Amino acid sequence: MKLRLETLRITARKSIEEVSFSPSVTFLYGPVGTGKSTVARLVDYCLGGDLERTPAVQQEFVAAQLNLQLGEYACTLERSAADTQSVRVSWSRARLAEDIEANNVAADEQASEEGLDEDRVEEPIEVESVNAPLSAGGAPIFAEDVYNLSDLLFHLSGVRPIKVRQRARDPDSPMIRLSFRDIWWYCYLEQTHLDSSFFKLEDPFRGRKSQDAMRFFTGLHSERLSQLEADLYRAIDEQKGKREAASQIKIFMNRFELGSELDVESRIEISRRELKGIEAKRQVVERDRATILHPTDQLRTQLRELGSEVAEVESAIGETTAAISEQRALRAELITAKVKSTRAEQAGAVLAGVSYVRCPQCFSDVSARPHDIDTCSLCCSQINATGHVPSLELESMRRELNDRIDLIGDSIQRRERGLGKNKRLLERLRCDKSRADDLLQAELARYDSSFIESIRAIDRQQATLVERMRSLEKLREMPKAIGDLEDQAAQLQATIDRIRVAIEVEVGRLKKADGNAAAIADRFKATMIAVGFPGVSEDDTVELDTRTWKPTIQHRGQDWTFWDAGSGGKKTLFNVCYALALHEVALERNLPVPNLLVIDSPTKNISEDENPELVRSLYEQIYRLASIGDSSIQFLLIDSDIVGPADGQISDFRHAHLAGEPDAPSLISYYSGP
Repeated sequence: MKLRLETLRITARKSIEEVSFSPSVTFLYGPVGTGKSTVARLVDYCLGGDLERTPAVQQEFVAAQLNLQLGEYACTLERSAADTQSVRVSWSRARLAEDIEANNVAADEQASEEGLDEDRVEEPIEVESVNAPLSAGGAPIFAEDVYNLSDLLFHLSGVRPIKVRQRARDPDSPMIRLSFRDIWWYCYLEQTHLDSSFFKLEDPFRGRKSQDAMRFFTGLHSERLSQLEADLYRAIDEQKGKREAASQIKIFMNRFELGSELDVESRIEISRRELKGIEAKRQVVERDRATILHPTDQLRTQLRELGSEVAEVESAIGETTAAISEQRALRAELITAKVKSTRAEQAGAVLAGVSYVRCPQCFSDVSARPHDIDTCSLCCSQINATGHVPSLELESMRRELNDRIDLIGDSIQRRERGLGKNKRLLERLRCDKSRADDLLQAELARYDSSFIESIRAIDRQQATLVERMRSLEKLREMPKAIGDLEDQAAQLQATIDRIRVAIEVEVGRLKKADGNAAAIADRFKATMIAVGFPGVSEDDTVELDTRTWKPTIQHRGQDWTFWDAGSGGKKTLFNVCYALALHEVALERNLPVPNLLVIDSPTKNISEDENPELVRSLYEQIYRLASIGDSSIQFLLIDSDIVGPADGQISDFRHAHLAGEPDAPSLISYYSGP
């Protein structure tokens, strides 16, 4: 795919700057903040990308104009700072050399015959200009199949892009053309992601686009293969849906205990017999309608029984509540008696040695009253030697009180548990009675006669059975539906196997693409060895999986890839070496890879002072690839320091020093901001 940059014209607020590109190698170098990376970003911006809004871009950038060669066309891409949805594309094509010469010969002959001056034909025969949107609209912008900028770039390059699924795993997703932006990742190695992303393959969404781009480059793709894959996804999804539906029906039948088709038939037969019994009962009711009881009589009997039970339970609750209250009062009295006995003992111990002179009640003098030693001086009662109630008797009394208190507490707990049960029973009985009352009121409201009520009850039972049989008749089809779904899923398996065989045949037809992938892997290994990639030797093996397109290096029994490289410098080298290998194989095998490679900081995270041989080897590989053949790859290199080619190696090597100095101005010469 021929794509060659010529000039980039940048319109700033106070000046117009121009960058001229070599058809071979253009090297931009200088300190940080002088606009080197902005050149690559503006090229990407003109090709439909986003522009990083640095302070300089925000303050000074007005528009950019990129002149380039696309196939046989000289093109101009124009995009201003405010253009977020489209790019202005103008192009022209001159006549082929043989056509021009033939027309000039004819003009010379005609001029000689007529004696006129010669009329040379040199002007272009096709000049066009359109405003190309970044996203496709409803109508084409040029020809019949050009809808957006990506389509136009492919059209002018003379390349027909492949069609891929808009959503890879959706079989009903429409087929769309591969976007130019998806293949541009392999032509523009931007500084920001050079050491963190391997051509977007780690992205779950854009990674599929990157894989499609590799299939496009290597030829491992066909529209028939895409259709077969879509048919395979559709058949797999349909099979999965049928099996899931069968599983859900089985779960539903198990939930309601429907069982197999025989179980459903058995339920239908039972319902049919019950229906016959109801019909026979109806005949009996019609025959004995004169003596039949009203259906509500049973309800009244039930209500009377419930009323009696409610009264009994309420009485039991009242008695239990009263007994609990009495026992609680008795328990409180016992506790009080225990406390009083303890206090009496304590008081006796305190007052045991006291001699009363006056009576504590009437204050009479009792000191002269005669009394025996073993009697009380106040009341003349017989006392023991210690002067108070024996402690053993008090302890025995306390133990007896404690036992009585515990027994009464246990009894209270048992009665409270019984009371709780009775309350719950009462609540349940009241609910049952309330429902029976409501039902009785409803039945009485519909009362006509005992016969009519009986007939209505029979009709309700009959309608219930009829509806049940109707539902069971429908449910009888479910086991059959399960069998049909499982048979259809089995038939789809045959279709899936047939499609897979067809896919294998189609993939086998694309063996040349496997050769291209193997060539990229071999060239990748050779480039890494030539550069001196740390840890890679001749004994290692490089494999390129055509399903994931992730190259894997097998080193002494260990497999590693970009995400296992470790340091940022090794990841940068990994990306650059892979891009060089891809472009070299594309050049050798005429693959549809644009013959342009923009590398912003190929030595990112690599010190030239610490690794001079590695840096020199990397640039030697770049210059070697730039010097292959007449239609060599065009390089735009951006780095902090220049590493030039050997003398005479590159026929047109251009370099520009962007340093913000008078003899080496920045990209925007007058700007000196951040």
